Amino acid sequence: MELAVDVIPWPDRDDRPYPLPFHPLEMGEDALRALCGFVLEGLPAPDDVDADAVGLHGFLVRDPGAPDPAVVEAELRARVAAMGPRRTYVVGADGSWVRQGAS
Repeated sequence: MELAVDVIPWPDRDDRPYPLPFHPLEMGEDALRALCGFVLEGLPAPDDVDADAVGLHGFLVRDPGAPDPAVVEAELRARVAAMGPRRTYVVGADGSWVRQGAS
């Protein structure tokens, strides 16, 4: 595959030749298409894979010495229950906090 670089010189700059015979970003996109079947930038080819339709597996990494997640969840639920009913406050006209629903 030929990846020639089209160098467009900037005005008032010296015309040094481009140091590489290819553009690294274009080479990266070509490699991504060759290895994975899609590109992230530029126009996709008609036979490219729809990258948004590819499902990915997720993994959860935990500290093996940490407590069991079920125990942590039970402790959290117990603490929330101990807090009592939810209380909501708004700022009153004088700038103080006023509990909503309180009579």
